[in-house]
Amino acid sequence: MSPTAAPRRTRFGGLLRYTWRASSRVGRPFGRALAPVAKPVSRPLAALTAPVRIPLAIATAPLGRPTAQVGGPLVSLRHGGLDVTPAELAELAAREGTASGRLLVLVPDVGADERQWQQGSATTGATYAERLQQLLGWTPVHTRLEEGRASETGAGSGLELASLLQRLVDAWPVPVCRIALLAAGRGGLTVRAACAMRLSGAAPWTDGVSEVIGLGVPRYATEPSRLASDLGKRLDEQLAGIVVLDADELGLEPAVDADHLLIGEQAVLGPGPVGSTLGRMLWWRHRRGGRPRHVVDLFPTAESFELAARGPMTNRDDVHDALLRWLV
Repeated sequence: MSPTAAPRRTRFGGLLRYTWRASSRVGRPFGRALAPVAKPVSRPLAALTAPVRIPLAIATAPLGRPTAQVGGPLVSLRHGGLDVTPAELAELAAREGTASGRLLVLVPDVGADERQWQQGSATTGATYAERLQQLLGWTPVHTRLEEGRASETGAGSGLELASLLQRLVDAWPVPVCRIALLAAGRGGLTVRAACAMRLSGAAPWTDGVSEVIGLGVPRYATEPSRLASDLGKRLDEQLAGIVVLDADELGLEPAVDADHLLIGEQAVLGPGPVGSTLGRMLWWRHRRGGRPRHVVDLFPTAESFELAARGPMTNRDDVHDALLRWLV
């Protein structure tokens, strides 16, 4: 079977074997055929079925939590260094002749915009969006992610991103056949929440999502602890790679049937006496009070790979190569 005729999951397995060597910690090939199959979610969550065009000020997040934010939206679409509406972006793409049936949605880290993806472009020669557009015909859709608790955890920003994408798909000048979500850092939490939200529309945007790619995205989370200070939470996140999310956010399930890939840098602290000691010191306080805290895998079906620390994750030659081969 030729590479072009192979199923995407098979090509993905070949991609990972071609691009990187498996480390000693992961001793099996990364064929998609061996990855767990994501359980399809056939019914939308009841709290997430509000019409797309209802103002976000009165829309609700999971379990009825208000998402209205003082000071403006948490997520914005970007074009030419400015915020634009979905209708404006669709009109600009049609006018400029850049609209295709493939949308590459780039979600930066919290507090960042499209400029984050330009870091390191002097070395690589182009951004991910530029190369994928030029070589594979993807249309980049840039976003800006404001700071704020709802943005950092993904609860409110996920709903806003889902609403923007639904409106964009509805207004897009050509039929959208494929959507790839590329997130950096905590932007991955926003993408995860957005993928659990199926808003009403003639063509639900979640039906088109084929790939979800996270670069340096937190993979593990736990519920807040009344005994853990803010400093303790930050230590959890930075040293143990664990983020703190509310129970309703931990329980979100995807409404997309897509391939997931998480790419991160190799941890400074690996297995061994030092790492084990640090882990015990880090988690002893969470077992106090008779209610132990459990760690949840936020992306249980994702393939993950660790790269040597070298340059910004948002613009690296090896990631360029992986994206070009996976998103063909």
